[in-house]
Amino acid sequence: MLAINNFSSFIFVLLACIYVSVKYLRKEEGHRYTLLNNFLLVSLLVMQFLLAYYLLGGIFKDLFYRDRPCMNPNISSFVRMLGATCNPNNHSPFSAKPCLMFCLTSFLFFTIKSGFRSFKFTLILWSLLVAYSRIYLGRHYPLSVATSAAVGLALGFLINKLYSYLKNDLLVI
Repeated sequence: MLAINNFSSFIFVLLACIYVSVKYLRKEEGHRYTLLNNFLLVSLLVMQFLLAYYLLGGIFKDLFYRDRPCMNPNISSFVRMLGATCNPNNHSPFSAKPCLMFCLTSFLFFTIKSGFRSFKFTLILWSLLVAYSRIYLGRHYPLSVATSAAVGLALGFLINKLYSYLKNDLLVI
């Protein structure tokens, strides 16, 4: 479970998403401006990564205070602590890692209409595994993980709409 939550695993997932997206765009016929379209798609994927992982996590952490499950005296005996100990100064009402994974997954699901079924299935499985690991490791409550996953899905959908608008209406790629 600790390997799933390492930052390097998220970089690997982001690079895999970029690779599949670029490969998908090359398969599509009729695109005259493939380089511009690739740049747009990659820049939106990187923007999602930065927005979901850094910005939203920081905003929610500063606005709302909620102790981690390991700090709750009623349930702390049931929480598994793998890796780091529970830091009393650390609080988090929002889980950025599931938000990031569900954001990337939903964006690629809405963008890539056909093909790459095994990659889509792997992304869904990985997203669910990351969400479960946050609960299993005692870092977040289930409702916090579900909320961050829903925010990630909505963010992925909105960025897909932005991509469609930029591609079809504004840039006419």
